[in-house]
Amino acid sequence: MDSSDKPNYYSYGLHPWYIDEFTYEDYLRKLEIIADEKRCIAIGECGLDKLSKVNFALQEKAFVEQIRIANHYKKPMIIHCVKAFNELVNCLNLNNNEVPVIIHGFNNNENIAKVLLNHGFYFSFGKALLGYESNAEKALKNIGRKNFFLETDDADISIKYIYKKATEILGVDEEILKQQVQSNFETIFKIKK
Repeated sequence: MDSSDKPNYYSYGLHPWYIDEFTYEDYLRKLEIIADEKRCIAIGECGLDKLSKVNFALQEKAFVEQIRIANHYKKPMIIHCVKAFNELVNCLNLNNNEVPVIIHGFNNNENIAKVLLNHGFYFSFGKALLGYESNAEKALKNIGRKNFFLETDDADISIKYIYKKATEILGVDEEILKQQVQSNFETIFKIKK
């Protein structure tokens, strides 16, 4: 299989910034259809954001539906969460979540990281790792190599810089880091290289 034959994988979800009370149910019906597609490997970004202009109760309602869909189709969830980790964990627990959860763009304190790690969550780190003694750096040091991913998100930066910084923080060779991230990917998304 050459690179042109590789499937284009994607995630699909209703981000808490863009929930509209008049259209979100249509969006969730569309998500239900898309989640069944093989190339859709995750639900998200979805989650909760207390700084969003969207009503928080509506965010929770939409998030609970996405938890249901993710579990029905056995797709991991990619989570956007701002100042709502307690509510996030409660929603997941109260709705019997059984799929892996990846916290996107993690840059919170070590205590939050420990709580989320104890719940079996995974973390995705991006440009925040590049900040001097950032929360992301401290969290990465403490969570271990089997619970993380690296990302650029919408930052105008090469993933190479994120990998380089992660190797410095973890004190490992870049090739080992790449193999670990690939292994994490295969474990969570059930896709072999």
